[in-house]
Amino acid sequence: MFGIKDIFTTINLLGGIVGICLCVDGRPFEAGISVMLGYVFGDTLDGYVARKLNSANAFGAEFDTIADHTSHVIAPAAIVYTVYRDVGLLPAPWNQVLAIALAASLVISVSVRHARNIVSPVNYKGVWAGLPRSVLGFLAIGYCNAALAPHAPGGWWLGVVLIPAMGLATLTYLPFPNHHMKRSHFWYVNALIGIFFAMTIGMVFVNPKFFFDVLFFWMAGYSMSAWMSLTPDERVAYRQTVAAMKSQAHG
Repeated sequence: MFGIKDIFTTINLLGGIVGICLCVDGRPFEAGISVMLGYVFGDTLDGYVARKLNSANAFGAEFDTIADHTSHVIAPAAIVYTVYRDVGLLPAPWNQVLAIALAASLVISVSVRHARNIVSPVNYKGVWAGLPRSVLGFLAIGYCNAALAPHAPGGWWLGVVLIPAMGLATLTYLPFPNHHMKRSHFWYVNALIGIFFAMTIGMVFVNPKFFFDVLFFWMAGYSMSAWMSLTPDERVAYRQTVAAMKSQAHG
């Protein structure tokens, strides 16, 4: 069952594993880089390779789900814990309790979302129901490793509100368009996607210190505006799909 496509999924998984290990060493910035390298050289390619080789199968889908949960949820939660354990917002031992609670808010919310979507999926092609786990993970990584985070209004306290709020956003049924839509994306959506990759990757060479600031900016932008890439008819159809799912679940 393990094929060429699964090698790329393994790269994605390894990015998360290395990231978790780096957090044990107290190196959240390098951990975030590891996760992003796994995403760029693994997660962005496994589906493409599977389609080109016509090798998609149930094993690959399950393996990809596990890899994404590890690299885009568990590893970011470890980064959140490591950063908030060390910033000292509260006296010991409450500082560590706070760090654990923030990390747990990510893992628990995404785990609940995953179980919900298995039992009562929203089957609308091209749209994720609730904030996607990868976006949630990258938002958390971006904020915690951002050079400007300590200088934001409220400093690190902003994350105490922001991180659980992002976790709650994954449990909503808000629509988040993905690359599996029935139609092609609007030209400006494709342009923004291209600019995101160019700016984010380019920042590594221009000023790595602000790499995660740029990542957070784009993930926040997607979170707040992605619904705009749906047409009015698609929004209505999506809401009808959600309503039908809820009615069937409660019936």
